[in-house]
Amino acid sequence: MKVVCINDSKLPKGANVVKDKEYEVVDTFVNFADQIVYIIAGAVNEGRTRFDMPWHGYSSDRFKKLEDVEIESLEYNYALN
Repeated sequence: MKVVCINDSKLPKGANVVKDKEYEVVDTFVNFADQIVYIIAGAVNEGRTRFDMPWHGYSSDRFKKLEDVEIESLEYNYALN
């Protein structure tokens, strides 16, 4: 699945996703906090937070599926015309 990062603020130490960039999701799972988490190809997917807690994967809230972004773009362009 391809996704686009929509929120790159307050990332944990070592995280390296960038807003408006496309990424490939390798794996998806639900973590201990009941969040849907993505493992991203070519990105650092684990490390420690600033409070020295371990983190693994990126919250799906930071991303939007690429197909959804393309549909929104088409709808926006249609509305302008």
